[in-house]
Amino acid sequence: MNTVVYIKQANEPPIPVTVRLEWLPNGKIKPIMYWTPDNSCYEVKHVYESTSLAFLREKGVGIRFRVRAEMREMPDNTSCARHETFLYLADMRFCESGFIDDRYSHPNKKYVTVTVDVFPNAEYELVRFCVGDECYVVERTLKVEPRALYRVGGIGVWHRVDVRANSGGEWQRKAVFWEVGGWYVA
Repeated sequence: MNTVVYIKQANEPPIPVTVRLEWLPNGKIKPIMYWTPDNSCYEVKHVYESTSLAFLREKGVGIRFRVRAEMREMPDNTSCARHETFLYLADMRFCESGFIDDRYSHPNKKYVTVTVDVFPNAEYELVRFCVGDECYVVERTLKVEPRALYRVGGIGVWHRVDVRANSGGEWQRKAVFWEVGGWYVA
């Protein structure tokens, strides 16, 4: 397995993690929490900085966050464990920028906030997304494929999902697109 999502301290080996990210409509990525291999869950309390890996000595692709995290689930229910670490997302899709600019905007294209769980090998699973004031919890991803959508001038990775609105109601089938640098619905 090629590990591209990991935490690392100075002079220590990398530790693969599963990270929950919030992808904002402006293309910014915000880490929310991560899980280590022993299944400990850490909540990211503060992001001190984010740096493109291209600017680091390693000259990689992706982004590095310097974060303060706090253990959320303590196995022995004792003291709270806090630490500062570097969280690496060393994959092209995490560059926080792309070739998308105002030329690609369209009145029917709505960039949305999407929450995803990203695994150590950079595979991901949609958790939820918000369109305006309404948020949808993703129950199941039915299909993922590259697709162009002419009516909104977009091209990207199409995700057909079963969702339920946070406000309740019936299950619905929705589509969400990932385009370099952001997520949108049409």
